[in-house]
Amino acid sequence: MMKMNKMRIIAAAAALSVSCIAGAQTAGFLNVNPDPVSLGMGGIGTTLESTPYAMWNNAAASALDDDDFQIGAVYSLWQPSATANNVAAVAGYGKVTEYMTVSAGIRYFGYSPYDITDGGTGMVTGRFTPVELLAEVGLGFRILPVLSVGANIGYVHSDLGGPEKGRAVSVDFGALLDFGFIRAALTVSDIGSRISYGTGDYALPSNLRIGVGTVQSIGDGDKHSVYAGIDGGMGFDGTSFFAGIGAQYEWNGLLRVSAGYHYGDAERQFFGSFASLGAGISIIGISVNASYLFAVDGVSSIGNTFAVGVSYAF
Repeated sequence: MMKMNKMRIIAAAAALSVSCIAGAQTAGFLNVNPDPVSLGMGGIGTTLESTPYAMWNNAAASALDDDDFQIGAVYSLWQPSATANNVAAVAGYGKVTEYMTVSAGIRYFGYSPYDITDGGTGMVTGRFTPVELLAEVGLGFRILPVLSVGANIGYVHSDLGGPEKGRAVSVDFGALLDFGFIRAALTVSDIGSRISYGTGDYALPSNLRIGVGTVQSIGDGDKHSVYAGIDGGMGFDGTSFFAGIGAQYEWNGLLRVSAGYHYGDAERQFFGSFASLGAGISIIGISVNASYLFAVDGVSSIGNTFAVGVSYAF
């Protein structure tokens, strides 16, 4: 009976993997960046000005930022219309020299729990909640007044209820050029060791992304600021392509509103296409930001996803 019970757990974990990790994208949660500022602009972020979660947008971004320190916490209810997964994250960075920043962050992805049943009677004997997380540290370097580079290294933990917990090491790289009127970036994410659950090993969902953006300030005292950007990329499997476009308006450094669109293939990636709206308020270094996602195709279950975060910068 114990053996049958274990088989039930493994079968449920396999079903979960098929339904939640689309296109056999093991540890696909690594593609979920809960930064509410980025999500509010269609998930773009390679050229985005630094937020506390800059290491997940572009590992190089913090080294070109004016702030000396940022820290934030965010919660997201992911795919509430389907699986109602819970995402929580804490991240931040600080300057250790004029040219170098140190970043750290942790992302938690909790799936909806499922019942464990007895193989003989079919009775429910318990519940299991699959959990995945990523803990990372990173460094950013400004090597020229207009150029920065950065890298993160992280530990991936994935417990889907199989015979073994999955573990892996993940590495990200980023570069950012800021000419003032235009910003250009390149990132490579989630390169690392293969992850195993005791039934074989699998590659992490590595991807390459490029982006172009601009930040323009107008009015007396730069009261009005506008950011617009576009990102595009592909998975290292060569079959999963994605792109995003977004824009943000900020008034007097106090209020911001944003919108965006993300194209993704829900059959091959962890989530599909969506449109988004975002808003935020900042007072004396404290910011509250939120985003809301709308599904725009008949396949993706990402609709009604939202994220809200609180951060502090100086």
